Formats: sequence, C-alpha cells, structure tokens
Amino acid sequence: KELFGTVPDNLEDFSLASQISQAEAKKFFIELFRLGKWKKTGIIWWSLMDGWPQFSDAVVDYYFDKKLAYYYIKRAQSQFSMTFDEPYEWNINLCAVNDTKNPVAFDYEVLCLSDDNKSVAKGSATIQADCVMKLEKIPYSQSDKKFYIIKWESSLGSGINHYLAGNPPFNLRQYIEWITKA
Repeated sequence: KELFGTVPDNLEDFSLASQISQAEAKKFFIELFRLGKWKKTGIIWWSLMDGWPQFSDAVVDYYFDKKLAYYYIKRAQSQFSMTFDEPYEWNINLCAVNDTKNPVAFDYEVLCLSDDNKSVAKGSATIQADCVMKLEKIPYSQSDKKFYIIKWESSLGSGINHYLAGNPPFNLRQYIEWITKA
C-alpha cells in the first residue's frame, strides 16, 4: 500500500506489487550501504531461502524459484555499479561504486523514462580502486515521480541500473511499463 497507494484486489497484482516492494527495498539498502563505503562496510543476508511455502523476505522460495528481489540484489551488488544517492538540497547525486582492486574507466548515460526518455546526464570518467565517486547532480523534487535508467560501458563490461525518484505512491501499471524498458 505504501509504494503503490492501494492493496491490489487480485492475487496476480498483489504478488507482483509485493515482490516489487521487496525488490526495491533491498536494492535501496544495498546501494545506500555501498555509497557509505567505509562508514558502512557490508550487509549480512539473513533470510536467503524460504523453509516452506510462505510469505517472507527471503529472495528464493521453497521451490528454488528466484523472487524478483534476487535479480535486483544481483545487479546492485556487482563489483562496479552506478546509482543515485539519497536526495540532498533538492538534488540527487549520480555516483559510481568500484569494489575492485583496480581503477575502472567508464562511459555513462542517464535517461529519464518519465520524461520521454530524456537524457539528463552523460559523460566519461575513471574511478579509482575500492571507492565511491560522485559524478553529477540531478535536480530532485519530492512531488515529481521519476524513473531513471543508468547505463554504462566500462572495462568490466556493460551495466544498467534504475532509480525510482519522488515520494510514493507510484502507479503500479506505470512502474511495470518503466521497468520493462530497463
């Protein structure tokens, strides 16, 4: 209800909305910890798999099927990643995180899907080993509901991430449309 404003009245939408909520929350926690590198240095996952058929915060169910959160977490924990920090002074900072032992050169672009795929940031940089790097500030408003796609090419390969900006509730159908483009 918090993320989408209502509790879906059918099982299919309820299941999807609950998995999205779990996936976005876990992704957010991981990215927040990674951006706080050396003040925060890790997360221990406690509940990885359901012990029997149930609703839980595990990322793999009893039948070994991976929940949506599994894929969000896998992407958020890649050795090199890009994301936005929490809003500060009406901006969000685009950041790169490098957990490797070597510098990483990369090219990036940020598209705002909620603004007709408008490119809001683009550039090239090199991040030093084992650090976090702030790249650009993007204007932020709590009342605007935005969906950003961050794409990059680096010496480690290509990557993609997304960022949901603004205060809930978001429209479930709109979110599904955005995420299928990610």
